[in-house]
Amino acid sequence: MKKTVFQTDLDGLYLYATVANELALEPGAFNIPFGAQDVPPPAPSAGQVARWVGSAWVLVEDHRTAQFYRTDSGEPYAFGATIEVDGVAVSYRGWGAVPAWLTDIQPQPPEEPVPEM
Repeated sequence: MKKTVFQTDLDGLYLYATVANELALEPGAFNIPFGAQDVPPPAPSAGQVARWVGSAWVLVEDHRTAQFYRTDSGEPYAFGATIEVDGVAVSYRGWGAVPAWLTDIQPQPPEEPVPEM
């Protein structure tokens, strides 16, 4: 016998449905892959992803395909990178609420000074 389970990554974010096989020597018990859950995730709206937290699914903001910039320097930010902001080491993985030190608005390049003649 087999049953469908729902695989998550190390952060608990839903990845895909997969199959768990029944254990031959223990009927009714299944070989569920690490991180997989036997409860189906809710259907996310655009810009959301399902995340397993404790014993239930929750929907969180999903910005992993967006480009973000540091608000202090305007530099592009790579998700998961640890940077220093106001003397504190911070990181953002691209899901959940966007921290105040990031923006998705691309900074304007500085204007070139007009040479005087």
